[in-house]
Amino acid sequence: MNFLIIAVIIMLFGSGFFSATEAALFSAPINKAKVLANQKKRGAGFLLKIKKDMRPTITVLVVFTNIFNIAGSIFIGSIAADVFGSASIGLFSAVLTFLVVVFAEIIPKSIGESFAVPISLSLSAPLFYTTKVFSPLVRLIELFTKPLPKKKKTISEEEIRTLSNIGFLEGVIEEDEKEMIHRVFLLNDLKVKDVMTPRTVVTAFNANKTLEDLEEEIYSLSHSRIPIYKDSLDNIVGICHQRDLLISFSREEKKKPLTDFISRKAIKVDENEKIDKLIPVFRKTRCHLAIVVDEFGGTAGVITLEDVLEQIIGSVIDETDETVDLREKARLRGKKTEL
Repeated sequence: MNFLIIAVIIMLFGSGFFSATEAALFSAPINKAKVLANQKKRGAGFLLKIKKDMRPTITVLVVFTNIFNIAGSIFIGSIAADVFGSASIGLFSAVLTFLVVVFAEIIPKSIGESFAVPISLSLSAPLFYTTKVFSPLVRLIELFTKPLPKKKKTISEEEIRTLSNIGFLEGVIEEDEKEMIHRVFLLNDLKVKDVMTPRTVVTAFNANKTLEDLEEEIYSLSHSRIPIYKDSLDNIVGICHQRDLLISFSREEKKKPLTDFISRKAIKVDENEKIDKLIPVFRKTRCHLAIVVDEFGGTAGVITLEDVLEQIIGSVIDETDETVDLREKARLRGKKTEL
């Protein structure tokens, strides 16, 4: 009887050990393994290697788990038949099955999930070398699974949104962080015309004018970058900076034409372009303002880097802004015109 009890304990411990290890490896995030490997944590390097291709290690764990479950059950069953007799073997099998499910599956896997990182770190090195030793067996098993289709793991936008919501509810991330994550995915859904400043409220200067002609307007500017056009707003030839204009006033250079102050060529973007495409354009050109053109090549408005960033972080209201939303101002102006 004592021998039977010892055999049952060994089977439950062995099966539970490999079940807990398998659950821990699956639960330990690969990004956490990368961070720990960079920090030179003991076992992190082996864990990272295992996480990059878990199939061989999981195969070894499954093999050992089943050796304990199947071979152990057969061995214990033969001992139990001698101890209890054939009449009671059915009841003993039911009790043994219950013990395996609870103490070799449910409890060990719960422990493995709860302490995934420490368990994985402590066992990664032995598992790595054990997998190497049993690599011929692993390759043999993979011959049978090779024909099976392998689905590439991908994470969709909807999954990331859901994870951010769960993180917020669990207190892992703040509400503003969650909102920013959601807004990032809207960038490729919005077009330039959805966030641009319409031409009806764009501040632009005629290239034929001098500083003296526009002195009052320059001093009252609420924007630092001003488009310069020739003949009409549909022919914008460049961008000037309010700072340069004010410096020229202090130097008594009021007679200079505006063309002398054009610091950048006008970047033009289509009004139907997705706004996420503008970020690399702004970064490459080191310009914060672009001219939006319509299907006929005319000026539809302007868009700034600030307009794009506001889609992620929310509205940024400058202390000099008289109007919160210039698109709303343009809409109201249109209504007045109709009246």
